[in-house]
Amino acid sequence: MQTIEQEREAFHITDESSALWYLRKLANIEAEARRVKRQAESMIAALNSEAESLKRVYAGELEHWAREELKRKGNRRKTLHTLQGTLRFRHVAARLAIEEDTSATQYAVESLAECVATKYELNRAAYLEEARKRLEETGELLPGVQFAPERETFTVSFASPEDN
Repeated sequence: MQTIEQEREAFHITDESSALWYLRKLANIEAEARRVKRQAESMIAALNSEAESLKRVYAGELEHWAREELKRKGNRRKTLHTLQGTLRFRHVAARLAIEEDTSATQYAVESLAECVATKYELNRAAYLEEARKRLEETGELLPGVQFAPERETFTVSFASPEDN
């Protein structure tokens, strides 16, 4: 099997045929990477599904066993160490949490004005337009704006099977 360095010494892009060979190699590599990624995602999803099923069936039993085991050992600790993992019981204090922002915000606006904060949001399009005008008229660059000069780029892209 030739290494990439050996191929490089023997091969050069000099015409359409050699350019197409190079692009075909890149396209095949990209397609293989997409295939492997989809396959890995599918395998991970299957493993996660299996883990969730096991948890639904056995989590309660494991918790009960852990409590009994800690009692058997004298109840001095809330943590049980095993070879495969650590089982912990921890006290969690009661707390409130906003579960749904839209309805909480609507209620606050209507009934609890002191709980509503004014939020400033930049109108990006208007700011960029003003920045363009200032740059053209005075050469001034507004704070937070970056100028990138005109340039040419070169990219290679491949149509994925989903695009067809």
